[in-house]
Amino acid sequence: MARRKVTAGEAQRMKIREIKQRKNRLKAEAASDPIEEYDVCAICDDGGSVACCDGGCQRSFHLVDRGDDSDEEHADCREKLGLTLEQAKMIANTEEGFICKNCQYKQHQCFACGLLGSSDDTSSQPEVFQCSHDDCAHFYHPKCIAQLLYPNSEEATPFEVEVAAAREKFTCPVHECIVCKGVENKNDRSMQFAVCRRCPTVYHRKCLPSEIIFKSRKGPNGSLQRAWDDILPDRILIFCMKHKIVRKLRTPERNHIIFPEANEQDMPEEIEVRNHQPSSEQTKAPPPAASNQNQCSCSSPLSFAPSSLFTQPYPGSCGWLDD
Repeated sequence: MARRKVTAGEAQRMKIREIKQRKNRLKAEAASDPIEEYDVCAICDDGGSVACCDGGCQRSFHLVDRGDDSDEEHADCREKLGLTLEQAKMIANTEEGFICKNCQYKQHQCFACGLLGSSDDTSSQPEVFQCSHDDCAHFYHPKCIAQLLYPNSEEATPFEVEVAAAREKFTCPVHECIVCKGVENKNDRSMQFAVCRRCPTVYHRKCLPSEIIFKSRKGPNGSLQRAWDDILPDRILIFCMKHKIVRKLRTPERNHIIFPEANEQDMPEEIEVRNHQPSSEQTKAPPPAASNQNQCSCSSPLSFAPSSLFTQPYPGSCGWLDD
């Protein structure tokens, strides 16, 4: 009897289920040590009480802080998610989790240029593709990932075509040190990864530039802290030198995440939870607005917005790829 071929939708659901099981395991490990959290918020880059998105993006967000709700430390994170306090409480009080709008509408940002694109791999022309590494959730335009993996090389163009047309799998630059090109070894402190939260820049601890410091230097013109080794387990959280630190926030500007703007008819009446599958109407991606420079409106997966259309790189990007 012939074995039935697994569809793309089934494969995606299997991957999401594996991711959720792995995160649940990490939760259980973190629960045994209440001091150590296992993840940080994708918006403010801070730890604490965070909820994981169950849509496959592997990101976590602050919903409701523990303690007095009238003085929420991370209320800005909840508001950027488009949730009321009541909706956030409902999600936090369930064990089913929630789905962020990027996963709900299958529109994710390219981690290189910051623009939104369709990530619906069941459609004929998805615009952004996810890294195939199990512990990675970053999406990229074919042209962006081709130029990152094959800079100034003739191999970039055929690889771009393979990703867009043949759905060629790839491992993005987040999984090797930008200096020595070595992989991560969490058991060797010097070989632990220092991962930038804003762009695909990664160093080994031993390869960190001297400008990326673990403690701010005093004085009006003193350098600000750019590295933390007590937030992520077995990893270092950094903001590389491409991103300006805002002294008040202690991070770069927190405008690096874009959620799709849905039309009223596309918005679900109730907040999505994982105890049911979103309907086709609810998961339908809202049409891109041509006037919105933060949304990729490519007519083809091979096209890419040139830098001449925009006066400045999008916050969180590492510059325009054709500069």
